[in-house]
Amino acid sequence: MEKRIQRINAVRITIERRKLARDKKSIQKIFEVLEKCQIPCECMAINIDWLAIVVREAERGKISGFAANLEQELKQTEVYINGDIIMLYIENAQMTSRRIGMIVSSLAIQDVDIIMQRYIRCEDRLVLGVSADTADRAGEIIAEIMDSDLYLSV
Repeated sequence: MEKRIQRINAVRITIERRKLARDKKSIQKIFEVLEKCQIPCECMAINIDWLAIVVREAERGKISGFAANLEQELKQTEVYINGDIIMLYIENAQMTSRRIGMIVSSLAIQDVDIIMQRYIRCEDRLVLGVSADTADRAGEIIAEIMDSDLYLSV
């Protein structure tokens, strides 16, 4: 299978609520509302007081309904749309911890902020979320790393 980097336009939604990460029922309710609104989640990150979810751009029209439903289901919850991001899917690259580290550290060294990341081992897929204005540069950096002798010799 050929290695490749796929770009997908996405939107980041942040859900804020005091001590959200410690409230198992609230987290469950968020995903129930996502399911009810038929919004698939691409990636997520959690902190003690917030949960960030990335959804594909194609789902943007459903976000306001999701926000309204969630605020109704979970009182004292704020939902924000944090803007457009690009999800870079790196597929079929025989990922190892070292390779992932090389990619992530190279992006950081070259001032590309990674908004979100996840590795799906069973699909050999690394997913990185970056801002739309740095996506082209991030793709070039990743492609250079993947094509380098150092990357291939690992």
